Amino acid sequence: MDKFEEALRNIDAFCKVFVRKLLEEKLDENNSTNIEPMEKLLKRKIEEKSDAKIPLIPLPHVEEPLIDIFEDEGVVKIFMQCRCLNQRIVVSKQSEHIQICVENECWKVRLPTEKLRIEELSIRCNSNNALEIAIPKV
Repeated sequence: MDKFEEALRNIDAFCKVFVRKLLEEKLDENNSTNIEPMEKLLKRKIEEKSDAKIPLIPLPHVEEPLIDIFEDEGVVKIFMQCRCLNQRIVVSKQSEHIQICVENECWKVRLPTEKLRIEELSIRCNSNNALEIAIPKV
């Protein structure tokens, strides 16, 4: 607990010095203590980014989906972020990977396919845009 309290004191001291230096710098520039609120600074940053036309929300057709693979004694589970509700899903075994196709988009997941029974897999599409594939092991 002592180390935690010491860390908090150090953070507090750092913040005090930082604010003092900001105020001194601002006074030198403007000869006043008019500091902009954080909201205005954040708004300005967002406006700068919006001028660059960078999407703030990840677009599924632009980025690769997030994929997590979990393995236990009898099954390998693949969780993939994608819009899968009411979509045609095809999982096929290739030489060194598994190919997952949702409608017209396909992704490759590198897995030891010789140890998996692809023909017995189960697929479930969760309501939170997550595809769950469970593949039993040999």
